[in-house]
Amino acid sequence: MKSLQKIGNSRGILIDKAILKLLKMEDNGSFEVELREGGIFLKPVSFEDIYAKKAKKHRKSPDKLGM
Repeated sequence: MKSLQKIGNSRGILIDKAILKLLKMEDNGSFEVELREGGIFLKPVSFEDIYAKKAKKHRKSPDKLGM
């Protein structure tokens, strides 16, 4: 069981190092957060995933720049 901890003006949950290692997460890793069936689902995302998602959304921008 985990408890919320105050972090500045926000609240956070500490994730055990062993779990982060299983997820292959680095210190400054990113997660996608989704609400599912009355709970929260955290999915690790990599920089490549984030870039691909943004590039797909804004794919016309590089074309306008001649890239």
